[in-house]
Amino acid sequence: MPHLRFRGVSRDTVKHISKTLVDTLAPMTDSPKDDFTLEFIPAEFVQLGQVVAGFPLVEVLWFERPLEVQDRVAAAITEALRARLGEEADITVVFTRLEGRNYYENGRHF
Repeated sequence: MPHLRFRGVSRDTVKHISKTLVDTLAPMTDSPKDDFTLEFIPAEFVQLGQVVAGFPLVEVLWFERPLEVQDRVAAAITEALRARLGEEADITVVFTRLEGRNYYENGRHF
């Protein structure tokens, strides 16, 4: 935990940024590197009946942290993707707060 889900970017982009991004985020979030999960989710975006290019969307599922930490994590993810995709990329980062009582690992909640 945290779990990052990437849509609207290529598998190669996620692979390319994965190590450096986790190296950056681990101390920010006070999480061990091996607790991170990065997931590439192929996606098609549809608008008004047409398949469109879409945009980079990163969903972060995690246990709540202070807003200043969340702000730094969002900035780091955005920066990592912009370095690969270009400054003009419109990148969305969405945080979903998980509660320990609803998160089970090996049959036990946190």
